[in-house]
Amino acid sequence: MIVQAQISVNLPEANITARTDYQQSITLGQFNSAITLLPNIGIKSNNSTLSNILGGVGPAPLSVANYKISSIAGISVLSSSTERSLSTSTQSLYVAVASLVSGTVLSNLRLNTSSFTWVAGTYSTDIALTAPGLLGGNAMTPATQAFSIVVPAFITSQNTAGTTSILVNNLSFYRSPTGIISNKVMTLAHTVPYIPNLQTGNSNFSFSTSLAYNTLPISPVSAINTTLTAVATATPIALSSTSQPLTNTTGIVVPTNNSQALTYAFSITGAQLKARFIQAGTYSVPLTYTWNKIAAAYPTGNLQSQSVGTLQVVVSDLGELIANQQTVGLSFTTASQYRNGVNLDMPAHLKLSKTTPYNLYVRATSASFASGVNSVPLNVLRIGPIPGETGMQTVTLSTTPQQLINAADPTVDRSLSIRYSIPASETSKLLNKPAGTYSTNIIFSFIAP
Repeated sequence: MIVQAQISVNLPEANITARTDYQQSITLGQFNSAITLLPNIGIKSNNSTLSNILGGVGPAPLSVANYKISSIAGISVLSSSTERSLSTSTQSLYVAVASLVSGTVLSNLRLNTSSFTWVAGTYSTDIALTAPGLLGGNAMTPATQAFSIVVPAFITSQNTAGTTSILVNNLSFYRSPTGIISNKVMTLAHTVPYIPNLQTGNSNFSFSTSLAYNTLPISPVSAINTTLTAVATATPIALSSTSQPLTNTTGIVVPTNNSQALTYAFSITGAQLKARFIQAGTYSVPLTYTWNKIAAAYPTGNLQSQSVGTLQVVVSDLGELIANQQTVGLSFTTASQYRNGVNLDMPAHLKLSKTTPYNLYVRATSASFASGVNSVPLNVLRIGPIPGETGMQTVTLSTTPQQLINAADPTVDRSLSIRYSIPASETSKLLNKPAGTYSTNIIFSFIAP
């Protein structure tokens, strides 16, 4: 019984990933000088393609395999041999100009990796080796060899996960329904289809800050939504400490050049920013990226790749204070107003945003209300909350900042309704003053407590 010889070449992952040619010395067979004097050694494939016998995924073209005879019976013939691509037609590898001794025929095999998408499996064909003899025999044995290229199954991350930072550095993110999005690109090389998974190391973020805070924020990781961009099979998730797939069961197929950039989009809605990330500081949680082969396509073995990184939400110390009405006027036009005093309520007078605890102050920029050379003392005016407004006290106006709010929690777009009043106990300071408009500039400000 004649056993067919085997030529099996393992194509390294490094060459597939880098798209560089792989070269290896192989034994084509034995040359018998007794059969022919001037050999013409040729090679051809008995099949039209290199079929993938594992996984049944598309064949490779014969032309990826290139042969060049390097030596015969230990004698180098590299300078006179010609590299040929495998084909269904016989390709002449070497034509002798003098007789050769019998011996082993070695060939340099070059596999062209850049022209084909390599999917894990074993790509095979039968190759026929010929060296026509003087009497019609074949000087090459064996006449046929089974040739195969073994492509490894792998999923390899080509960059480290590192730290992904969501930078909340503008109040507009809190005001937008869509909030903020930050992308993380992971580059992968692979020869099998896979499903990407993602999970956090904890159910809540850890929090750190050098800034003041009233209470330690509790921020669940589920406040972050994640999806893959430009992936047709993508399935959005809310982050969890349980590993979750980011695509449906179809997963992600092997790309054209065996390498792809996966963009993970991490997003927080405006509502979740206000509810979970309003305190300035750094919110951190470990992240584990996992890529699992699709078992239905490649059932043998457990192939998985992982990369561990960190997700951070970095909230800056942001602040904004807006007076919605720039002019406030209290009028004294009747005797009743002098007897009872005057109140002026300004609904939604101020809009305040601060991502750290704050104190709110008010002061005047001049020593009195002035109308030309005439003046009214500042202390006639009271500033405080309208009825129903909480967390604010009433103060008497002064050039020294007076505290309206003490150590309030961080907020975005807090609306403050203000009452300006001159009580009956202070109206006597207005008597005997010339008619006119008495004014000063009033400054509202906040600082950390």
